[in-house]
Amino acid sequence: MCPRRARWVIDCQRDGYPIGAEVIELTTTARLPKPVSDSWQWQLKAACRDLASSRFFHPDHERGNSRDERERNAKRVCHTCPVIRECRAHALATREPYGVWGGLSEHERRTLVASGQVA
Repeated sequence: MCPRRARWVIDCQRDGYPIGAEVIELTTTARLPKPVSDSWQWQLKAACRDLASSRFFHPDHERGNSRDERERNAKRVCHTCPVIRECRAHALATREPYGVWGGLSEHERRTLVASGQVA
């Protein structure tokens, strides 16, 4: 099926003087992807929105107890979040490599992907 087309009449001018009109056809936008901002609307409701990113992303060379503690604290924020599912789905779909997203650490996300539990 052909997409419907919108018809527009535009005035043609040369050197500022009208010389007639031209009809142009434009494809309708109904089937085009929605604006990127629509895909990110869930982030406006995120519990982490106004928090420092350092709570969710490790500094270079962070290891051991300090990393475990930072991840536990980040996950506490995630578990109060109204958009935890959207966040987790985004991180898994995009294979987000760093930070705590949707209550999952980097290692937990890699494990899920490697096990085939995520398409």
